[in-house]
Parts: sequence; C-alpha cells; structure tokens
Amino acid sequence: MKQSKFLILSLLVGSLLLSACSSNSQPAFVNKGNKNTSTQKKIGESSTKKKHGNTVASSSSKNTGSSSNSDTAKSGYWNSSKAVALSKFMDQWQETMNQQYESYTPAKNVNFYGVNYPDELAKKTTVVDSQQVSIEWSNTGKGNKEYEVVAVYSDAEHVQDMGEHLYLFVLHNGQSKVLVTQQNQGMPDNLIHFKQTENTVLSTGFANIIKGQSATIPSSNSQSQKATSIVPTALRRTWYGYDDEGNLNTITITDDTLIANGSKTYLHTRDTNVDPAQEPQHDDWGSASTTNVRGINFLNIRGWNQTAGDGDSYGVKQENADRQNIDVMIEAGGADFWCSQTYYTSTDLAKKLQGQKYDDITYYDDAN
Repeated sequence: MKQSKFLILSLLVGSLLLSACSSNSQPAFVNKGNKNTSTQKKIGESSTKKKHGNTVASSSSKNTGSSSNSDTAKSGYWNSSKAVALSKFMDQWQETMNQQYESYTPAKNVNFYGVNYPDELAKKTTVVDSQQVSIEWSNTGKGNKEYEVVAVYSDAEHVQDMGEHLYLFVLHNGQSKVLVTQQNQGMPDNLIHFKQTENTVLSTGFANIIKGQSATIPSSNSQSQKATSIVPTALRRTWYGYDDEGNLNTITITDDTLIANGSKTYLHTRDTNVDPAQEPQHDDWGSASTTNVRGINFLNIRGWNQTAGDGDSYGVKQENADRQNIDVMIEAGGADFWCSQTYYTSTDLAKKLQGQKYDDITYYDDAN
C-alpha cells in the first residue's frame, strides 16, 4: 500500500515538472547570443523594425527631432524604388531643359564620344574637380570606393553636335552628388574630367530621392518659351571668323539655339519683369531678346539666371569688300554694343578678310 502511494505521488510530481518545462521551451536559434532577453520592452523604450531594407521606427518610438538630416539617415542608400523615382524625375527635368536623356547600366552602356559608360568607371580614368578618384558602379550605393555610382544618364543618343552631357549620380561618403562632363576629346593626362553640376534642381532632386523624399521640379515664375520667333533670319546659319591670335572660331545660330565652338546654348524668352535669380537653374539656357543699335538688329543673349552684365550680342550688317556686298556678323558686348570680332559666311572669306575693319562698325578700340 505504501509502495502504491509512493508510485502515485511520483507520477504526479513528474507530470507537474513536465508541464512546467513544456511551457518555457523555444527554438534554439531564438535570441541566440543574447545574454539578457525579455519578451517585453520597458515603457517608452524605442524599437525598430526592418521594412523593405530600410530601418523604420516602430509605433512605440517617439520623434525627438534629434535624427540626422544627412543622406545617410536611412540604411540602404539605393534600391529599385529609388531608381524608379529618379527615372520619373528625369522625365520631368529633361523637359525643362529641352533635352532628352536615357538611363544606362552595366547591362546597357552609352557611347559617349567613343567611351563606354558605366564600364569606363573600372578603368581608373575618372577625375573629379581636378583630382583623380576611385569610383565604381554600385547597385546599393555602398562599397569601398570614394564614389559609388548608382545611376548614369546621358543625352548622347539624341544630340547631333558636340553638346552631349554625361551625368553620374553618386554617393560620396554617404552624401549625394551629381557629377557631369561634356569632355568631347582626349586630354593630355588621358583622363576624363567631371565636376559637380551647377544645376541645383537636379542635385536637390537626387538628394531628396536618396533621403526617401519626393523630388519635384519647381514651377517657374515666368512662362518661358523657345526663342523661335525672335531670332533674326539673317543670323540663322554657321559663321566663321579668325580672332586676333589667328584662331578660327565658328558660331552656328538656329531658330532656338546658339553653338559657339562646340558649346550649345538653348535660346528662350521670358518676362523681363521676373528676377532671373528666382528662376529654376538652367546652365545651358540663354535669355534671348532683340534690340536695334545704330541700325543693326542685334540678338542679345544672357545667361538664364544671369543677374548682372550685358551678355553677348550678334547682328548682321552688309559691307562692301572686294567690290561685292557681303554679310558680316558682328559679335558685340558691353553697354554700347562694341564689336569684339567679325564673322563671315565661309572659311575662305574669313581667312581673306582676317583683321578687316569697317568704318561704320563700332569696335572695342573705339571705346578707349
């Protein structure tokens, strides 16, 4: 009888111990390596959770306002959603620039004046602000180079002259930067030189995308339009002229562009009552207007965001040379539209009449 009671008591104790052990058991990999774990955080303790690769504060966290405003505030510098956001932003931005851009990756390179990008990045030929740098393509924006390239855009496939642009969207020490080059020929150092873009709309838009914010194009205060209707017909052609040092310069003027020695300016008109400094930044736009000075119909071109200075002016006047009437284009500047150089309709005329001056044209020498 005593043995029977002892057996029953033993079974009862064993059952209780088994039940207790079962209620506290969990997989061996849970909290692995943590010495002090708890199933509940203290009240007010912040916690984070991962969502699509980015660290997102949980609902129990409080915003104290002490978080960093730098581009590195969020983990995962670059991803596919940000690439899509940049593509949409570029679609809007290119319209304001009157340009057309394509996106390029290691799977699809752009031929930029005979150099393939982004493959060229691996050849150690990149210079930024006169300093040779280490650079690479990165799908995430993370790596061990000074510059991590996450996107490449160029208008090379849509430009017929020497005015192509190549933009590298990079992360440098965790900070967003947009690098640009228009280098169209080899340099003595056999390197390719980039600089940071001066287009603040583009650089700000990219910075916002990196931060996970929306990127928008600021609305202009004026209704700008191409200068098609105001460029004098007599100017619309290619002109040739030799400067004082014997160098041949060319200027091509169309109904809405001016190309001077390979540099292209897109001509637009705007409301003169609008402060140029308040306009969206356009590095290769020119504000075009016309004025008549001494009987010459001049096309005046100033930088789109230029706030001071007289700009450059171009006008055509007929002159008599070698017993024939010829068109002479005057490149002028200054407050009184002084001529700095004359141009002709052919290289032969330009060579033949190099240094020729005309009595009815006011030159810079006349201002002294």
